[in-house]
Amino acid sequence: MHRLVLALTALTAGLSAFAADSVVIGRGISNSFLSNVDCPTGSLCLDARYLWVLASNRTVAGPPVEGQVRAISMQHTDATPQFVGSVELFVLRPIESAALRTSSGADFYIVALSARDSAGRYCLPVDPTTVGLHLDRTKLRAVHGSYCFDAQLL
Repeated sequence: MHRLVLALTALTAGLSAFAADSVVIGRGISNSFLSNVDCPTGSLCLDARYLWVLASNRTVAGPPVEGQVRAISMQHTDATPQFVGSVELFVLRPIESAALRTSSGADFYIVALSARDSAGRYCLPVDPTTVGLHLDRTKLRAVHGSYCFDAQLL
């Protein structure tokens, strides 16, 4: 899980925030290969776009997102069905490019995502306050480079 979370961190560096992020609670449904991405020789890149389908049950920050959602994530490989089904927290950023929305069928990028860990926490590779979550900073814990917090805080 931490590899995928760290991989998603690299995606956020290349996205500009034209529209507000939405943070939703839901459940991952599927994850499938969408397309390859060019990577310059000698560079370390996330080399493929993957299409996630998720069910958004509740928006906890940002513009409302409801129902079944299609979103793009940059990854090296497929996420396992077990992992996909375990993911509950998604940070979504609207795709500004009409061409990409049309060609992919997705309306969002996945900026970050998290399953609930064994301690009942969500862990994000981005500072939760930068994506609209208003959490008491004393409740955040650094774990393997991620920001973790009790899921009950949402």
